[in-house]
Amino acid sequence: MISLLTTVLIVLLVSAIWMGGLWDGTLGAGCSADEREALLKFKADLEDPRNWLSSWLSSWVGQGDCCTWSRVVCDNHTGHVTQLHLGLPRPSYWHNSVLSGKLNPSLLELKYLGYLDLSYNDFHGIPIPSFLGLMTSLNTLYLDGAGFGGLIPHQLGNLSKLQQLGIEAAADYVLYADSLSWLSGLSSLEFLDFSKVDLSNASDWLDMIITLPSLSELYLSHCQIPHIPPLANVNMSSSLSALSLYHNQFGQTFVPSWVFHLKNLTYLNLAYNTFAGPIPAQLQNLTSLRTLDLSFNYFNHSVPNWLYGLHHLEKLDLYSNKLDGRVSTEIGNLSSLIYLDMSVNYGLEFERGIPDSFKSFCQLRSLSLRYVKLNQNVSELLEILGVCASGTLQELSLSSCQLHGQLTDRIGMFKNLNLLKLQNNSISGPLPISFGEMKSLYHVDLSRNKINGRFPTSFGALAGLSYVDISQNAMHGVVLPEIHFANLTKLAYFFASGNHMVFKAKPDWVPSRLIQMLNLESWYVGPGFPHWLNGLQYLSSLDLSNTGISEPIPDWFWSMSSRFYYLNFSSNCLEGPLPTVSSNLTFLDLSNNLLSGNLVKFLCFNPAETRTTQYLNLQGNLFSGEIPDCWKNWQSLEALKLSSNKFTGRIPNSIGTLTSLLSLHIQNNSLTGDIPLSLGNCSKLLAVDLGYNELVGEIPRWVGKWLSKLSILNLRANKFHGSMPVELCHLQFVQILDLSHNSLSGSLPACLGNFSAMATSDNSDDIAVIYIFIGGGEVYRENQILSTKGRFVDYSTILNYVRSVDLSCNNFSGVIPGEITDLKGLHYLNLSHNLFSGRMPEALHKMESLESLDLSVNQLSGVVPPGLASLTFLCYLNLSYNNLSGKIPSSTQLQSFDSWSFIGNRYLCGPPLNNGCSVRKAVPGSGNGDEDDEFLWFSVITSLGFVAGFAVTVWSFFFGLSNNVLWIS
Repeated sequence: MISLLTTVLIVLLVSAIWMGGLWDGTLGAGCSADEREALLKFKADLEDPRNWLSSWLSSWVGQGDCCTWSRVVCDNHTGHVTQLHLGLPRPSYWHNSVLSGKLNPSLLELKYLGYLDLSYNDFHGIPIPSFLGLMTSLNTLYLDGAGFGGLIPHQLGNLSKLQQLGIEAAADYVLYADSLSWLSGLSSLEFLDFSKVDLSNASDWLDMIITLPSLSELYLSHCQIPHIPPLANVNMSSSLSALSLYHNQFGQTFVPSWVFHLKNLTYLNLAYNTFAGPIPAQLQNLTSLRTLDLSFNYFNHSVPNWLYGLHHLEKLDLYSNKLDGRVSTEIGNLSSLIYLDMSVNYGLEFERGIPDSFKSFCQLRSLSLRYVKLNQNVSELLEILGVCASGTLQELSLSSCQLHGQLTDRIGMFKNLNLLKLQNNSISGPLPISFGEMKSLYHVDLSRNKINGRFPTSFGALAGLSYVDISQNAMHGVVLPEIHFANLTKLAYFFASGNHMVFKAKPDWVPSRLIQMLNLESWYVGPGFPHWLNGLQYLSSLDLSNTGISEPIPDWFWSMSSRFYYLNFSSNCLEGPLPTVSSNLTFLDLSNNLLSGNLVKFLCFNPAETRTTQYLNLQGNLFSGEIPDCWKNWQSLEALKLSSNKFTGRIPNSIGTLTSLLSLHIQNNSLTGDIPLSLGNCSKLLAVDLGYNELVGEIPRWVGKWLSKLSILNLRANKFHGSMPVELCHLQFVQILDLSHNSLSGSLPACLGNFSAMATSDNSDDIAVIYIFIGGGEVYRENQILSTKGRFVDYSTILNYVRSVDLSCNNFSGVIPGEITDLKGLHYLNLSHNLFSGRMPEALHKMESLESLDLSVNQLSGVVPPGLASLTFLCYLNLSYNNLSGKIPSSTQLQSFDSWSFIGNRYLCGPPLNNGCSVRKAVPGSGNGDEDDEFLWFSVITSLGFVAGFAVTVWSFFFGLSNNVLWIS
């Protein structure tokens, strides 16, 4: 019995040694001295910062068996090196640990090497060595993402035994082929990956690939292939099971017919191309498909019903096409689906929401229907998905789907859900406690809904949470971070702006050390400064705007500002001077506080240091003194807002060095002098607002020439004089022009009709409105406070749809040029309080978008043009205090205005004025053209006749009376 047990133990021991030897290559003969020496020479030319090959070092003194080295595999019997596993995971994980250097030809000594993997290292753009084509024993060669560049050597065509070839190019280097004729020598090739290799000049790519009889997988993503040859009878390998033509942007709209003959395809990726029209019906012939990716194309019409007959489909991706119509309930026939994405097809809808047929999706792991119209109660939707997919679903993305109703405890069924995106819907009610049961969650986005109630304490149980966005909801109550964030040790991103919650943290509370981005805008965090921010070494983006902080920002916080790229403390009660801050800040907003002093230290500290700040907003404070003339080291600025302070002096010349500037706001200060010539260097400017200052001189003519991209020009309430420069007519993109409340004079230039952005009523997004994107998201949108419809309105979110001209309160004279009526896209026109004379423009009816028209307090005469009654959008009209005459045109539109819209015009009559129009009444200056003249002459003749007749009658009466008196006497 003992001997039997001993025998068993020996057998097990030998087996263990044998199995270990299979990997380590330690069983059998050791490697030869020649191969060991070849490997050492190869390593000598490599740079290995992470010491991946440290086990090779001992052999420098001639010791050790190379078959025992890491990443080396030998034949167990002969000891020959057969495999080198020198590839690494993708560089996003190991970018500081990769191998580099060069490849030594000593590899040629490895006569039996069949497998060579160098993928995802970084050889810094050196060419692929042509000597690799001499390693004829290779059956597998992986060079994917290894940082090679230049021309792929044709010598690789000598590797006749090659079965696997991966040459995916790295993002930073250009790898290209001028011809693929050498592929014809690789008759055994089964796997070929040329992703990101430039094949734009390899016109024979398809001719050569069809010569590979054993090819099973072909990946040609990002290859810049200009077109697919329209070969009628492409005899592609019948064994081809995977084909990727992803992201080539072919110059054609049709899928080549030969694709439909690949009956054994299980994987087909045609994403990111220019294919258009209906989804090709021939795809239904590919009945073995498991993955079909048609995303990022231009396919239109409805989703065809035959698609639901591909019963083997596991992944269907139709993201970002132009599909429309209703999705059939037959989609439930795709019961094998693991991944379904129909997002960003804006015309696509499910008639009654997700149908009951979704209950058959028992393997579903990822569902994305963003921007697909569901119009469904979210609780009903979750009930349908929960029937079969509650245990499998990992990703659920249903943003902008017109969902409504409340989230119920049913959400807790999805135990394995790790990504939940329901933003931009109309979901209401409080968050259920069952949220805390989804232990796998790491990404939650519920922003822009109508969720109310308190923040559930159960959130604190979701230890895996990394990303949370609950911004723009209506949540309230007190948040105790020691409870609500108790176990959120992995939390890196927390966005909760636009709610009205109170953040009460104990002095010793320590948040997640991994926090990178934090936004508590409109929460109440104050009045003290949150000291728990100290020690957050990864925090790079912080928004504590409008949070009730009145305590000064401590020095320790400014000392850590070098970590930040985004910092927003606007709309608090911060006091004191502004210190120096890190030059690394990309976005800084300290607006609407009580900060004071001058800006010399802040702006001019260390003038040799280049700053990366793109957005600087200091408006609405108490800063005073002159604006410092030291902007040369702020070259990255795109938006500068210094409005509503107490600045004096001139606009500094160095602002003209900000050649990246898009938006400049310095309104509502006490600046003097003229507009500096240097500002003309800022040719990228889209918005300039210098209103409410004391600037003088004439409006520079160069504004219209050098700042030709301007979309907004606001010079309101200054002391400019002279005429309106005709060069301003070059501002074809201008959508807001405000020159009001100055001392401008002369006539208006007839070229006003050249404002192209105002000459169209197409409310498209083509108009230049400023957005600045920092860290991947929009952080700034241009705004303007405009005087429209008799009141001031702050336009921001819809500014790109607003077009306004305000020239009021000046001394302009002469006739209003008729060309102004060419601005049919104009919404607001204010020419009031000037000296305009003559008639109102006859063609006002062409200004079909006009909502507000103010021509009051001028010297206009003549009648109100009848066409004014056809302006259906007109909701504000002021023609008061002119010399208008005649009857106000009859229309529901004009008669709906109050009488004050017309008062002060002595000879104007008719509703809504109380004075009626008499037929016999002469109306000086009324009428139009010949009709007016005829009426005038008729009135004159009638009046003269009346006077003559009256005189004769009186004379006769008195003459007769005289005679009678004499006769009686």
